[in-house]
Amino acid sequence: MLRRVCVTAIVLAIAAPDAHAYEFWLRANTIGQAYQLRQYRLVGPDLFLGRRRYTQTLALRITDIGGLSASRRTARLPDRGLTISWQSYLRVDHDFGNFTSGRIKLSESVRRDAIDVIPELADASASLDLPYGYVSLDGLLEDALSVQLGRVLIDDGWGSSGVDGATVRYGIPVAPLAIRATAGLRVREASPLGLSSFELDGTSGAGCHEYVEGPMPGTGSWKLIDRDRMIANRKLSSDFELCPQREMRQPTVAVAVSTDRTRRFGAELGYRRTWSDTVGLIDGADRLAFPDLGLYPDESGQAPASGVNEERLYARVHGTLKAGVVGVMPYGNVRYSLLHAAIDRADAGVRLTRGDHVLEPSVDYFLPTFDGDSIFNVFSIEPTTDARLGYQYNGSVRMRASAWLRRYAPDTGGTSVSGGGEAGVEHPFGAKVRARLDALYDDGYGGRRAGGTGEVGVRARRDLWLRGRGVVLAVRREDRSRFVTVSGVASGTMQIGDGIALHVVAELHHDDIYRLATRVFGVLDFTFIPEL
Repeated sequence: MLRRVCVTAIVLAIAAPDAHAYEFWLRANTIGQAYQLRQYRLVGPDLFLGRRRYTQTLALRITDIGGLSASRRTARLPDRGLTISWQSYLRVDHDFGNFTSGRIKLSESVRRDAIDVIPELADASASLDLPYGYVSLDGLLEDALSVQLGRVLIDDGWGSSGVDGATVRYGIPVAPLAIRATAGLRVREASPLGLSSFELDGTSGAGCHEYVEGPMPGTGSWKLIDRDRMIANRKLSSDFELCPQREMRQPTVAVAVSTDRTRRFGAELGYRRTWSDTVGLIDGADRLAFPDLGLYPDESGQAPASGVNEERLYARVHGTLKAGVVGVMPYGNVRYSLLHAAIDRADAGVRLTRGDHVLEPSVDYFLPTFDGDSIFNVFSIEPTTDARLGYQYNGSVRMRASAWLRRYAPDTGGTSVSGGGEAGVEHPFGAKVRARLDALYDDGYGGRRAGGTGEVGVRARRDLWLRGRGVVLAVRREDRSRFVTVSGVASGTMQIGDGIALHVVAELHHDDIYRLATRVFGVLDFTFIPEL
């Protein structure tokens, strides 16, 4: 019997194909949190709602799938050609505290599950999210073309989102330019393994209304969506949390042209458009007193078949220059919303370096804009313009300081101004102790803030770091009310093994609103890099 087993093993070993070489990198975080949030009540004592959160993240990167690059290197050929790789980030989030499992009182006789009223809480209650995950095909067309397929990321410099589709990048051989194009469905909360943080700003996930037609055109009114004449408090299906527009698919296209293979200068010009179909009938046309024509008013066919959620142009430019011993790095970015016919983000500045000294003046402009489906677009929004001057010293003693001035310009006319500054210093005391002090002060429109923090870090052993921090912040609002916040934080990091560490943080917080609030969380940080 033993002889047969040995012969079979030898035959299988000889017949087995060669294993393909690939390299992978894996990092996992396990995070546990326990803290309280306060719910204010006009009558009776306030309630403290507990959060008990467990979060697991997994980042995975696999390169050279199929061993194509390894085969070229083994054959002593130039390492040019197709290379296949995979990148993904997966997150599991679960909150088993009463913050998400409790109920919210809407009126004297109506209570709803917290997740029904605030569906975004489901992301923390029990969710499995995939922020990104895609396969990359690089080295096509003599290393000029690369393709990403799956859940890819899009970014215009002020925020990122995801698209279920494909991104293609082509480097033009005869010019230092590259073209990148993306097409697919924008990731939103209703997407498979989607998450609400990728939603465009300004749309609600609960308490949505529909247009209920009246006896004559134009006599209808907006009312809470009602599919069955009664809003039931069901766990998995509730009229109250029904927002059909949030469940519509959002096709997205984006294209950008950027510099490529340049050393001291970079620029990018991009365009992105997202749209969605208009919601029609939610249920049967005869479920209400008068024939239902759809979610939006459509008594004379005025509801469009689709609408634009986002349409933007953006441009970015940066440079790296030398003026004697001074490094000069200018930059500028601007974004224009075609949907709102306005510039909603812009900044410009220059970073000057000389040795360990860094000086950076900058100007930033911000105008809030929202999803094309959001009613917030009809309200007056205050744009702001910031002027900042920052300084850093990165020598043996690290120092930083910045001053800023902000101008508010509401559509109603007039301007309001606020300003302030902050500074900090960090000093090592030997190889095992490091201390840091920070201060903050600002005043003007909105009120006044003044405070500071002190922090000490000690490396108790080769594998153990301990840190402590104290915070004091005084706030005076424009209505002359004032309060002082005091916080204390203790944390530690222990290296358990190669690529494995445990982080623990405990916080105590006291002010006039939260008499005593606590928070404790731990992170198990696991990184695995195989031997090559």
